[in-house]
Amino acid sequence: MLPSKGIETIEELKKYFSIPEKKVDYLLDILKFFDFKRIHKRLDGLKRQGSSISSILSVFIILPFLNHASVHALLRSGSKNMAGGGKDVYYRARNRQDIDWRKVLTSFVKRFLAIIDQKGDNDGAGPRCLALDDSYLPKVGTKAEFVGRVFDHVTHRFLIGLRLLQLCFYDGKSTVPIDFSIHREKGKNASKPYGLTNKQLKQQVKGSRIEGSASDIRAKEVDVSKMKVGIEMIKRALKFLKVDYVLMDSWFTSEAMIECVRGKAESNKAPKAHLIGMMKMGNAKYLYNGRLYDAASLLKHLKRTLKVSNCKKLKAFYIVADVKYKDYPVRIYFSRFGNRGKWHLLLSTDKSLSYVRMMEIYRIRWTIEVFFHEGKGLLGLGKCQSTTFEAQIADATVTMIQYILLTLKKRFEDYETRGAVFRDVSEQIQERKLHVRLWELLLVIVKMVIESLELIIDDIDAVVTKIIKDNRLNGVADLISMKNQT
Repeated sequence: MLPSKGIETIEELKKYFSIPEKKVDYLLDILKFFDFKRIHKRLDGLKRQGSSISSILSVFIILPFLNHASVHALLRSGSKNMAGGGKDVYYRARNRQDIDWRKVLTSFVKRFLAIIDQKGDNDGAGPRCLALDDSYLPKVGTKAEFVGRVFDHVTHRFLIGLRLLQLCFYDGKSTVPIDFSIHREKGKNASKPYGLTNKQLKQQVKGSRIEGSASDIRAKEVDVSKMKVGIEMIKRALKFLKVDYVLMDSWFTSEAMIECVRGKAESNKAPKAHLIGMMKMGNAKYLYNGRLYDAASLLKHLKRTLKVSNCKKLKAFYIVADVKYKDYPVRIYFSRFGNRGKWHLLLSTDKSLSYVRMMEIYRIRWTIEVFFHEGKGLLGLGKCQSTTFEAQIADATVTMIQYILLTLKKRFEDYETRGAVFRDVSEQIQERKLHVRLWELLLVIVKMVIESLELIIDDIDAVVTKIIKDNRLNGVADLISMKNQT
């Protein structure tokens, strides 16, 4: 017996199988609410032979919702017909050097923003923010290209893997990933660069790339400092996004970052955004009342000359002062949670912000941590174990596209979490797979009838389609009638 949400009559099949479907076309029908078909046109210009890049990308996007970890698992399952090609087609697509995955991701981001704008869903939204942070991507073994030991800030250990530098955009209501880069860490031990022995380095895959290709550009970022690449990411984002604040932790906050967001200190050009960042309680100097102080000495001085305020809303103590950092006028906030908490220092180039308002905005940075958590937990971010760097970039990009699509569906439908969206989409696709199996069963039944009647029919699909469109089961009787006529 079919479930209540399934197919109770042949009439229901009309919704899904009015014509025979091929490859992964029906997956796009399930994802219609994402409205991203127009993006496919840009990808199909790369087609050379066989399946189009857009069809291949569609299969990659849908994999987690089918409960398959890989294309190989899909091809071995009952869903293999939707793949529209052997596994080599997909592996070659992931390893292509001419696919600019950064532009593909940007296209999805722009489409997301266009849909939000069309639906007028940003009325009364909060500040628009960019958030920059990095995260550890675990890997198995050391043979994959560029893999090495990187420091994991969660376990405080050096582990095998890669480092993901991520830029996310918060549009006032939702957070979406918009750019990323992958890095390795050479470390300070000259005898074991990247934390690996010479033998391990020799055994590692080394890709050969076309100079200037999209793949070559991404590979060259691996050994560039995250600070420099992060600045380039923010510059690219500010060209097509309206941003109020750029948020970052103490590792990234620096004069170079402020210059990136605000422009040169002596420039008369209007800056595009403000920066709010955590600062280390280190040796950086701040000019206050004509004298230079480091963080600790400035805090000590301000405690004597200014009142330490108590914020009951945040259960915090704080001191606010306007200073100069390098050549930039900024507002700094010393903050401590609880009577015994450590003092932390935050900096804002927007001197109009109160402590409470600054903290409200800075807490938006936490949404990038939510992305890391959900991306890894729901969508398998970083779980690709391919040995090629191109596949790592492709896999991370697809995961971010999946996240954008889930975010869009969550935005306009009644879901509390992306996990709920993920489960619902998975159920819809599993339900659709039932319809596919019923279609195939009908084909088998009709074929058996035709063979038993010794009829010659070129297009069995057309016969089954006619039966469904007639909304009755006497299509088989019509076949018997055809036999009697012959």
